Amino acid sequence: MRIFQQVIFAFCLIWGGLFIQAQKGLISPIEGWTAYLSHKTTLEITQRGDLIYAITAGGLFSYQINTGKIRQFSTIEGMSNLSPTTLFYDTSSDLIFIGYNDGTINYLDQADRFWYISDISRTELYTTKRINRFFTRDGLLYIATEFGIVVYDIALDETRFSITKIGDKATGSPVKDIAFANGRLWAAMGGNGVWSVDLSEPNITLPALWRKESGSNRLPDLTANFICNTEDILFVLVEDTIFKRLPNQDWKPSPFKKRSWTYLNSANNRVTANAGHYTGVLFPDSNCIEIDNQGATGCSYSIGGKVFIGDQAAGMLHWDNGNFDRASPDGPKNNLVTDLAAGNGELYVAPFGIQPPSARQYDKSGIPFYDQYKNGWKINNVRNGDLKIGEVYQDFVRTHYDKVTGKCYVGSWGEGIVELEKGNVVATYTEANSGLVSGASQNLIGGLATDEFGNLWIAQRLTGIPINVKTPAGEWYAFTPPFQISSIGMIIDDFNNKWIISSGQGLVVFNDNYTLDDPSDDRSMAINSSFGSGGLPNKSVFAVAQDLDQQIWIGTSEGVTIIYDPSVLWTSDFQDAACPIIDGFCLLRDQRVNDIAVDGANRKWLATENGVYMVNEDGTVLLRHFTSQNSPLFDNNVRAVAIDHATGEVFFGTQKGIVSYMGDAIDGQEDAAQLYAFPNPVPDDYEGVVMIKGMKSFSKVKITDVAGRLVRELDSQGGEVPWDRRDAFGQRVRPGIYLAMVANAAGEGSGIIKIAILEYQGQ
Repeated sequence: MRIFQQVIFAFCLIWGGLFIQAQKGLISPIEGWTAYLSHKTTLEITQRGDLIYAITAGGLFSYQINTGKIRQFSTIEGMSNLSPTTLFYDTSSDLIFIGYNDGTINYLDQADRFWYISDISRTELYTTKRINRFFTRDGLLYIATEFGIVVYDIALDETRFSITKIGDKATGSPVKDIAFANGRLWAAMGGNGVWSVDLSEPNITLPALWRKESGSNRLPDLTANFICNTEDILFVLVEDTIFKRLPNQDWKPSPFKKRSWTYLNSANNRVTANAGHYTGVLFPDSNCIEIDNQGATGCSYSIGGKVFIGDQAAGMLHWDNGNFDRASPDGPKNNLVTDLAAGNGELYVAPFGIQPPSARQYDKSGIPFYDQYKNGWKINNVRNGDLKIGEVYQDFVRTHYDKVTGKCYVGSWGEGIVELEKGNVVATYTEANSGLVSGASQNLIGGLATDEFGNLWIAQRLTGIPINVKTPAGEWYAFTPPFQISSIGMIIDDFNNKWIISSGQGLVVFNDNYTLDDPSDDRSMAINSSFGSGGLPNKSVFAVAQDLDQQIWIGTSEGVTIIYDPSVLWTSDFQDAACPIIDGFCLLRDQRVNDIAVDGANRKWLATENGVYMVNEDGTVLLRHFTSQNSPLFDNNVRAVAIDHATGEVFFGTQKGIVSYMGDAIDGQEDAAQLYAFPNPVPDDYEGVVMIKGMKSFSKVKITDVAGRLVRELDSQGGEVPWDRRDAFGQRVRPGIYLAMVANAAGEGSGIIKIAILEYQGQ
């Protein structure tokens, strides 16, 4: 019966997999998307030629040993997802194999193209399919998984067989690592110890052929998660001790020092191991060295006299004769996101990682800042000296970008506010140096917004004075509406109304009547699910935004609803919110809406736990729905969305990091004085679109040649329009000078620019 189960499993893999070439293929890169990821947590390292490859919590990157050039890979370039678990280079096929938590396998060819193999991920026989390790022998890829060993023929692109029962252990027991030595296949099976089988046997899938090695030949019968070899010399990590075995001899402690080892690997006839901030390297001449990088190491790889160390917080380090160099991409400490703010080519991140309200995390990741024009990250934190302990330095949860001043305000869940300009800290505000009033000795900043006068408004949680304002002159005022406020978000509309999300209570709208120093004329209103008080689907509100028609869009746990005329909020003409109808139902009626952003064409971008939806201006037409299945979106749980209205780039903050999509609508201009095209001139090797920017919204763009012949006519959504360098018949235009003439329907905002097409190569 057991043998029959083995055959059935292999049959299921083969029939649904590579024999019919149905579940293996090339994954093409996707244009228009950009990743903003952290590669600080390194999981595994390998080498191909002069390139070192490393998988991380942010995907994959390569490092060129001679030049230090770094290239990053994510789902945009073709990775199946951002949960890689292991990495292996096969010298015979010149392929790099990547395993994932869900059982998917990618291999990277010589041109750095990703191919996928989904045999294991598609099987329904086992729920846990994690790929733990790879090893190759005689053209076969041996795959250690959480349910056994799968053997794949690289040349034939087919699964050959599987081993899902070893010895007397339960079917589907995990295999953590594998090695080949002394004519045997060795398997480290975690709590089940070390087992081996003679490779000369005609059918190594038979459980009875496997021999338990743990508990014999002086190898302790304890947990073994790593095993490797250099030729016929075996090394195994048992609990936290590394043992060594020469051919036909007993196991004995290895030359590595006594430490709490957590990782073991072999490559280039060298063995590397990691324990805390120590990396041990055993060379072919039996010389064993130890490197202390003062960090939390997780993996390592040695080539020649060089050692590449995968740190858990600092990325990959390059050690050479006692000297350390960083060999990984710039980026934030982690991929956690709670809020985003963008503008004028700048991106600010609040990396708290948990949606408020919640307990404090005391997270010291700081404030990541990305400059599009410098193409680089800056991390404001204590370690870099930008923030100071005792002021505002941890648990950043809210961001607000003031596009008038170019300043960004970042709120901490417990300490106060940081003011930044061009990524640099300008000031910090706490209860000790400002008018902020704390609750329970904490400033839990739930909402930030600036009004038309440059006043910074702050909404807090768990304080008797939940609303504060700071004027440009540095004056502070405090307000106490007659409603309990537990703020987790805030906006200010065109009518001076402050819309404050109060956790589990709906919203509170506050208006100071333009008199900061006179509370007698202040007005407040609770917006909730009651009839006449907003009529929301429920009181669980997570997002609020004002669109270009001055309507207030509200995201709840049951979709979207709209207050269509906030100008009559304080009059008897006020009407409850209503949901936009799409396909006969309320927009996203069964989904939690985490965030809302409005682009230059008044389209709405809705962040949900099921991806991102883009709808038209009134929410009645679904224009796009991005998920991790149909786009490079890293995760379907999108917590934040922000739009840089200067560039049209739309940023999505997911549970696995930040990714952006280049939209086609920026804010419209009052005139066409800022009209320009990018790139211009168009380089001979450029394959993207030409963006014509700086026009009024909904303009008409006519492109002609220098003789005045009409080539193409385009319509802008916001303040920009893309041109794919094709004419009205879909043909590529010839190299030369072209004119783009711009005006809206009323003939306003007219302008003209020249665009130089230097050369076009390809079809």
